[in-house]
Amino acid sequence: MDGDLDLRKIRYFLAVADEGNFTRAAASLHIAQPVLSRQIQTLERELGGPLFIRRPRSLELTPAGRELLKDGRKLLADAADLAANVRGLATGRSVFTVGHHRAISVRAAVRAFQAEHPTLTVRTVALDADTQAAALLVGDADVAVVLPPLATEGLITQILKMEPTLIRVSSEHDLAQHAEVTLTDLAPYENVRFETAGENGRPVRNVEERIELLASSTGVYMTPALCADRYRHPDVASIPVSDAPPTPILLAWASSRDSQMTRDFVAIATASTS
Repeated sequence: MDGDLDLRKIRYFLAVADEGNFTRAAASLHIAQPVLSRQIQTLERELGGPLFIRRPRSLELTPAGRELLKDGRKLLADAADLAANVRGLATGRSVFTVGHHRAISVRAAVRAFQAEHPTLTVRTVALDADTQAAALLVGDADVAVVLPPLATEGLITQILKMEPTLIRVSSEHDLAQHAEVTLTDLAPYENVRFETAGENGRPVRNVEERIELLASSTGVYMTPALCADRYRHPDVASIPVSDAPPTPILLAWASSRDSQMTRDFVAIATASTS
């Protein structure tokens, strides 16, 4: 290898790392799984070693994979910003970036916004739950559609819509066959935490790992309905909580970039969900 990194392969790697599964990653990238597997294998050869430990039902990052995950996302963002800035100077088109939680689709709002601003280049970026606020504050996104919890210092937020709250439990759980539960029903059960996994207490890195942990847990996990719809598992049941408050889906943007363009997107996104 001559030292150059293929940004497309980095994007493919990040999709697999985020999803924890080649099949789901290929679907999110709109490519065939064998193509994705070959691209990752090529990247591993170019970098001189494996990036994933491949297990029957999950993937684990190697030390090299963890290093690439740490810096790869910033590399792609920097490359995208550079291309957008140069393109804007060359064509006179400005760039507007819409972030979104990985379980939330913003396609309809982006299409409507683009139609209202045809000279604007609009791009989207998927955000991890623990980096939503930081992405807005550092300018990786001009506005984002996100889920709580969200550190709101330096941000302006507006409720886009309210989403029903569910619990997710193992299919072997005592509550799994209930059509509906109440908060009182949940009192005896521990809430599942996903900070670490396994005997070595390593961090849980993606939704795929969380769902696998939940499938073998005796606890309950509360989540908005859209997340349960997006991330299904044959060994995990989703049950409405009749008296739980709904979860707000939030529009958020940095107060330092409270522009008319951002307000236009907020208005269009709000109208598209009404």
